[in-house]
Amino acid sequence: MIIVGLTGGIGAGKSTVARMLQAMGFAVYVADREASRLMEEHEGIRRDIVARFGEKTYADGKLHKEMLRGVVFDDRQALADLNRIVHPRVMEDFAAWCGRQRGEMAFFESAILYESGLDKHFNRVVCVTAPVKVRMARVMRRDGTGRKQVESRMRNQAEEEEKCRRADYVICNDGRQMVTRQVLDMVKVIYHLPFSNFN
Repeated sequence: MIIVGLTGGIGAGKSTVARMLQAMGFAVYVADREASRLMEEHEGIRRDIVARFGEKTYADGKLHKEMLRGVVFDDRQALADLNRIVHPRVMEDFAAWCGRQRGEMAFFESAILYESGLDKHFNRVVCVTAPVKVRMARVMRRDGTGRKQVESRMRNQAEEEEKCRRADYVICNDGRQMVTRQVLDMVKVIYHLPFSNFN
C-alpha cells in the first residue's frame, strides 16, 4: 500500500482535498479528528495528559478541550509536550487502521505533519497551499474568530513555503485554480493510473 501524507497550513483546504479523495474511493485518516477521539478513549493518553497538565483537563470523564487548547497555544513547550503524548499513539492507531484498508493507496491528513516529524512515515507527502490572506479569511469566516487568534494558530505551524518545498507534490487552492484537476493530476503521478479510472 502507498501511504501518502496530506498537509498544509490552516485554511489551505486540506479537508476539501480529503473529501475529494474520499469521493474517488480512497481511504483518508483525518489525524486531528482521530487524535480528539483518542484523547477521550485512550487510557494511556488520558493518564499522561493528566500527569502533565493536571486533573482539570478532564471533567466528568470528558476532555476539557478549550482549556487545554488555551494552554498549548500560549506555550510552545506545553504544545510540544502534548504532541509527544498524543502523536505516537495516533501513529499506532493509524498503522492499525491501514491494516484494515483494502485499497492500494491511503492518505493521512494532518496540518502539522512536518512540525511533528511524522512525514518520515509516508511514501509521499502532498501539500495543499493558498496565500496567507486567503487562508486567514477562510478561517475567520469558518470559525467565527478574530485575526489575532488565527495568527496565533498560524505561528504554531511551519511556514507554508517550507512545507511546499519539502513536499513531493503541491496543490494550490487559491480560489482561482481548479482543485479537482490538480487532485486528479496528483493521484495520477503518485498512483500511476489513467484519469479514466476516476472520471
